[in-house]
Amino acid sequence: MALIQWWVGALVLACGLVLAAAAWWLPGRRRGRPSGVPVAASQRLRRLPSWQRVVREEARRRRVGVAAVAMVLTGLAILASRFVMVSDDSEALRQRDVVLCMDVSGSMVPVVEDVLDTYLALVGELTEERIGFVMFDANAVTGFALTDDHDEVANRLAAARDELLAEEPVAGTTAPASGSSLVGDGLASCVQHFDRPDEERARTLVLATDNLVSGNSIYSLTEATELAVGGDVMVFAVTPRGTPAGAVAELRGQTARTHGDVLTLDPSASTNTAVISRAVAKQERVALLATAQERSFDVTAPGVLLALLGLGLGVAVERRRP
Repeated sequence: MALIQWWVGALVLACGLVLAAAAWWLPGRRRGRPSGVPVAASQRLRRLPSWQRVVREEARRRRVGVAAVAMVLTGLAILASRFVMVSDDSEALRQRDVVLCMDVSGSMVPVVEDVLDTYLALVGELTEERIGFVMFDANAVTGFALTDDHDEVANRLAAARDELLAEEPVAGTTAPASGSSLVGDGLASCVQHFDRPDEERARTLVLATDNLVSGNSIYSLTEATELAVGGDVMVFAVTPRGTPAGAVAELRGQTARTHGDVLTLDPSASTNTAVISRAVAKQERVALLATAQERSFDVTAPGVLLALLGLGLGVAVERRRP
C-alpha cells in the first residue's frame, strides 16, 4: 500500500489550514470597535449556573465542529493522495527468479558439497521464487530450468551433489582445447537463462566460483557482467575460503556493478543465505513498484468514510444548536 500522490493530499491539508487561519484572524481585523450590547453586572451573570451551562455547551459544539471539519479535510486529503493497494492476485504472482550458477571445474571439487549445501539452505530461505540451476567449466549445461516447484529443486540439487561427489566431470562441461573454469562464459550463459526479459521481475544470480580462470574465454568477466547489468540481474558471488585476494577483488568489483556482493562460502552459517534472500526480496519490491500502475487499485473507502463521518457530525452539531 502507498500514497501515490501524497503531495496533493499535503496541499489540500495546507490549504485547509490557511483557510482556517484566515477565518480566525480576518474577522477580528475588520472590526474597528467592540461589537455587542453593553450589559451591567455581567460578571454576576457569568456566575449563574444556567449561563455557565450554555457556555460549556457552546464550547463543546465548537470543538466538535472543529473536529468535524478536520475529519472532512483529512478524508479529502486521503482521496486526493490516491491511497493505493496491490491486489492479492498481484502479490501472489511470482516476481522473483533466481539462477544458481556453479563452477564445477577441478579447483572447485573440494568445496562441491559445501556449495550445494549453501544452495539448499538458500532454497529453504526462499518461498515464492522460480529457481534454476546451471553448471559450467569450459561449457555450461543446464541442471534444471527455472521452476517454482521447490521440492523438485531440492531433489535435483541433492542428485547433483551425489553426481559431483563422484569427482567425475559433468557431462558437457569440459572442453580441453578451450581451457577450464571460464568464469566469464559461465556467467554469460547463466544470465541468459532468465527467460522473461520483457517482464519487470527481480532477477538474482548466485555464482559459486573461485574465479581461477585457465584458458581463453569468449566473454571476460567484465563483459559478462555487462550482460547482467543490461538484464537487471543482481549477481552474488560465493567464493571458497582461501580464494586469492586478487580473484575476490575482481569479483567484488564486478558484482558491485549489479548491486550484489561477494560472500565467503560457509554453509554452517546462516548469514550468507539471509543476506541473499533479503536482497532478493528488496529487488522484488523495486520490480513491483515499477509495475504498480498495472496491478494496483485505488482504495477510496477510508477517505470517503472519513469525509462523510465529518459531514454527518457537523450536521448533527448544527441541528442541536438552539
